[in-house]
Amino acid sequence: MRREAHPPAVDFFARQAAARRQTRLLVLGFALALTAVVLALDAVLFWVLAIAQSGFPVLTPFEFARLNPGIAATCTLIVLAVLVLASLFKSLQLRAGGGAVARALGGVRVGRDTTDLRLRRLLNVVEEMAIASGVPVPEVYVLEHEAGINAFAAGHTPANAAVAVTRGALERLDREQLQGVIAHEFSHILNGDMRLNVQLIGWLFGLFVLTFIGRTILRGSHRARDRGAPLIVATGLALVVIGYVGLLSGRILQAAVSRQRERLADASAVQFTRNPQGLKRALLAIAALPAGSRLTAVDAENVAHMLFAAGLTRRLFATHPPLVERIRALDPHFDVRELERLEALSMLTSGGTMDAPGVARLTESSDVAEPIAAQPERIAACVGNPDDLDVRRAHAIHLALPPEVRELTGSPDRAGALVLALLLSHIPQVRARQLRLLADARGAEEAAAVERAAVHVDRLAPLLRLPALQEAFPALRALPLADRRALARLAHALIVADARIEIFEFCLARLLERLIEDDLQARPPHGRLTLAQVEHDLHVLFAVLARSGAENEAAARMAYEAGISRVLPRHRPPYAAITDWTSALDMALARLDRLQAPAKELVVEGLVRTIAHDGWMSVGESELLRTVCALLHCPLPPFAPADERANASQASASAAAG
Repeated sequence: MRREAHPPAVDFFARQAAARRQTRLLVLGFALALTAVVLALDAVLFWVLAIAQSGFPVLTPFEFARLNPGIAATCTLIVLAVLVLASLFKSLQLRAGGGAVARALGGVRVGRDTTDLRLRRLLNVVEEMAIASGVPVPEVYVLEHEAGINAFAAGHTPANAAVAVTRGALERLDREQLQGVIAHEFSHILNGDMRLNVQLIGWLFGLFVLTFIGRTILRGSHRARDRGAPLIVATGLALVVIGYVGLLSGRILQAAVSRQRERLADASAVQFTRNPQGLKRALLAIAALPAGSRLTAVDAENVAHMLFAAGLTRRLFATHPPLVERIRALDPHFDVRELERLEALSMLTSGGTMDAPGVARLTESSDVAEPIAAQPERIAACVGNPDDLDVRRAHAIHLALPPEVRELTGSPDRAGALVLALLLSHIPQVRARQLRLLADARGAEEAAAVERAAVHVDRLAPLLRLPALQEAFPALRALPLADRRALARLAHALIVADARIEIFEFCLARLLERLIEDDLQARPPHGRLTLAQVEHDLHVLFAVLARSGAENEAAARMAYEAGISRVLPRHRPPYAAITDWTSALDMALARLDRLQAPAKELVVEGLVRTIAHDGWMSVGESELLRTVCALLHCPLPPFAPADERANASQASASAAAG
């Protein structure tokens, strides 16, 4: 199977844990830099105040602080307040998500209705990568005035992420190269790098403010004619020097972390696509282009650590490894002399299409057929780890979405109708009740729009329902917050209107609400709970899932034991049917989302054992698993049937043998 042929070097949960460790180390480093800056500023202020009191510095800064503790404490608090408030100000500016960062650099959002072929290709690649990764489709921006080849991903969480590419990348990269670049950016989304990158912008801005204040003081001193002018000049110079030293210290920390994360992102991108040539050729195109990867935007230095390649020409405090080093990591036999012959690689090529396995099979609307081998450890290893087969399958899924459905994802109103249509019951009486509820809540016209959307949604294969929600989400984000929350409440009302609520419908509606709330979060969920603290919640989740796919109580008990024994091997609650399962499952999922990362990995393995206790999953069961895992912030790629995995494994083995 594929995970044996190409085991990931580091799994999703380990990468998330590593990102959190790096964040803690970075916070510690910035705290030390901040402490040093505050002490240095205190020394300057105490020296200035000592001179102001006596006309000459009879006291050292330390002696002044000892004799004037109140003044010293006030000065320290003022300095801290300036630094912290400046950082908070910048962070609040970026709270709107990755789109705010892209717009600050002159980015223009790409609409779903664009007819530009290059923009259409970019959207397709991003959407396919999102489907393969199991995360919401991010907003897409183009930096129209940037001729260099570059890209970045920004945001606090995957739900409010944005991916931006330069006009140079659009015009000079073919589809294979562009896919390598986008895969690199999606690895930043999956590895938890984005929030760290946005935090860095805020922290560095706080240190930069000192130099700004110092320069302002120096400009004002030129107009001063009194005896205090030299003192003002000295104070301004001290602020500029201390600010620059602090800023440089911050950039050293930034560069050290960024270089490591860029190497990991390159490796992950190759794992996603199983095609190092695309990423390698993109890097070669940068090397061959006179503009390289440079950005000309005023704020380029602030986002240098977020870019696909170095955005500035100077090498001091480089946030990326050298291009040659990155290319050699992809191709150890690369000859540096080849760079002299690369001018042709910067020419735009049309790019081919990727072979997409099983496009015809994906359009079938039944849930029978090709079983999916349930291998819990391998499936848990898939979390946040899409590979080449996942990307090809996502391409197939993207192509398999009917044009009518893709058209519905193009505007906020139509996307809302699509989401509600996904939740309509297939039972005529229940659907009629749901449509009446819609008409009462939103009017007959909107109810009719949902009914028209349902004509196309009803023909969707089970494997296409979750991707349809993923592709609709970027348009939904354009709705005002009140409208988004109203849509989530209406979705919940629709499933409650069905007396026989299906768990997939419930989870799909809950996922819509979670995506909306995640879009507003400045901080992604950080798990601290242990398995012992959530025994009851585990019982609820596994019992509900076991009963949903079982013919009787005996089969449900077997499925429950198969899964929960993996998570709680010694002491576990006995199986018992959950009566009010919707509210119980809602609370359980919220608490389980706060589990520590290693515990979540065990939960995913247990879920596979419960859903597929007979060793196989149907497509519908696999999509239920993906939806539940998405609610736990454990993105899973779409699963391939057993024969497709076997063929991919044989192809990999043949390639290795050749």
